[in-house]
Amino acid sequence: MILENQHDMPSLRAAFDLVQLCAKRMGIAISYYPPPGSYKRQLREFLSQTEINVVLDVGAFIGDYAAELREDGFRGKIISFEPVPASYDQLCAKMHHDPLWSGQPYGLSDENREALMNTYSSGDFNSLLNLRKDAEQAFAIDASLQSQIPIQLKRLDTALPPLIEEIRAPRIFIKMDTQGHDVSVVKGAAGVLDKIIGMQSELPGVKIYDEMPSMSNALDYYASCGFVPIGFYRETMFQNLQISTEFNVLFNRYAGSLCGSQPSH
Repeated sequence: MILENQHDMPSLRAAFDLVQLCAKRMGIAISYYPPPGSYKRQLREFLSQTEINVVLDVGAFIGDYAAELREDGFRGKIISFEPVPASYDQLCAKMHHDPLWSGQPYGLSDENREALMNTYSSGDFNSLLNLRKDAEQAFAIDASLQSQIPIQLKRLDTALPPLIEEIRAPRIFIKMDTQGHDVSVVKGAAGVLDKIIGMQSELPGVKIYDEMPSMSNALDYYASCGFVPIGFYRETMFQNLQISTEFNVLFNRYAGSLCGSQPSH
């Protein structure tokens, strides 16, 4: 629909409210997209309101997260980090025609070192940690197809400066989906945390990897770095158990005072 001028907005809102009311009486919910209160809506509004111009896509896998950012309107620079060669090749194919989307073929951690990555039949479970046996069964992972490959890890405060040197005033959002290694990524960012405005971390409701930090430990560490959670969104749900194993959690930098702010509901 094309509006001739802003005076059309009240009539459009009234029409929407009427349709929404009629649908509600039939048990049908109609809402704006992304729906208010949803993960996608909060992420989009956060990136816009905080004027993020760089997104670090850590644990990029094959690039689905960055592709969705583009679909939702983000036009800034995206830097994806993916250490598994097979996944990185697919990532490169997806970002090939986007000049503001680049990739790095290594992972991030709290040390510059080599490591062994556990790879699985379902590549989105690839991790530096070992997948628990009950998780293998629950997610129908074929353990016979598990293997290990050597990868390179770098600290973000070592890797980042040359990647953003052409950006005059970087305002960074870091998304982490490393299957249990997110806290180590933040520890390796100590020297550049002042440039990071917000974060997204995948945290466990139930631990599915050996030795992965608990949600409470991760939240405590992020708080010590100056970040507070602003939204929890379940990623995986076992309906029969009513258990969510993973949550995508959004974080904002908090200066330590609520003065001058107004709450919203």
